[in-house]
Amino acid sequence: MEPARLPVLDVHTHLAGIGQGDTGCFIVPKKFDALLYKLMRWKMGIYDAHKHGRLDEAYRERLERDVASAAEHGALSAAVVFAHDRIYADSGEIAATGQELYVPNEYLFQCCERAKGRFVPAMSVHPYRKDALDECHKWIERGAGALKWLPNSQNMDPRDKRCAPIFDLLAAKKIPLISHTGGEHTVTIIRPELGNPELLRPALDRGVNVIMAHCGTASGIFDAHWMPVFCGLARKYPNCFGDTSAFNTPGRARWNARILREEGVVEKLVHGSDYPVPPTAWWVCFRLGWRKTREIQRIWGFLERDVRIKQALGFPEVVFTNAARLLAPGSLERWSIKS
Repeated sequence: MEPARLPVLDVHTHLAGIGQGDTGCFIVPKKFDALLYKLMRWKMGIYDAHKHGRLDEAYRERLERDVASAAEHGALSAAVVFAHDRIYADSGEIAATGQELYVPNEYLFQCCERAKGRFVPAMSVHPYRKDALDECHKWIERGAGALKWLPNSQNMDPRDKRCAPIFDLLAAKKIPLISHTGGEHTVTIIRPELGNPELLRPALDRGVNVIMAHCGTASGIFDAHWMPVFCGLARKYPNCFGDTSAFNTPGRARWNARILREEGVVEKLVHGSDYPVPPTAWWVCFRLGWRKTREIQRIWGFLERDVRIKQALGFPEVVFTNAARLLAPGSLERWSIKS
């Protein structure tokens, strides 16, 4: 009898809201009204939802529909969905400035309970907060499949001694750390140097399965480019992986061909989309051809479209099933995820 096929998971999707419906979320007006955020709302079909007091609900419903549509068409089984903690200062207190968005863990878990069978929660806990270890324990008990960090925008230095107990907990519980690496333009960067994958070596050395989001790639023209650093770490550490989130966007589509040529690295990649950033096939049209590009671009769902682009480019099947191997033990069962 052939072994059951592992489910295909999108390991990098974002939850968001502005607090409508008592979700506890927020996005500061300057960001919410920025061109990129307006474009994403328009592409999602929820542009004016905030005017009717239901932005948070509309966002969640669209994400649920996106996963359901991808599952119906055999592209995806479920999505790993992120909370987003507040920014903390080096003192361990909530930073007085720079707070641009927030998605509470409690709201994330409520959404995952509602969409059981489609969502797996990735908790967000800032390592500098005084209750960080207790918070990690709390959400692990609730069924967190991973921990998500955005170091260069949340002021998190993985070399800080306060991270070590968290790394030890993650290693003991076999919970992966999904940590942003490379450029960032959706939220403001506070410390650009913290996008360097090399800074995650302490987590790797302590036995944590680290998924380096974006594989250290540059997004903007002036971003530092750390993909070679990521590739070196992925070859050296068996517990080092990288996700392919935002690889079908204008800033990162250029890295698809290069990452596929990296022997000893491709099999360490984990599929992720960076939802709600809209993926597009037009940036790889020269590789896919006009007809195939148009065919994929007509796909309604962002999540399915992202999968189909990567499949057409030649990403191997293991990339799409790696997340199912890496999430916390029991996560798939806990959240009723099936192939």
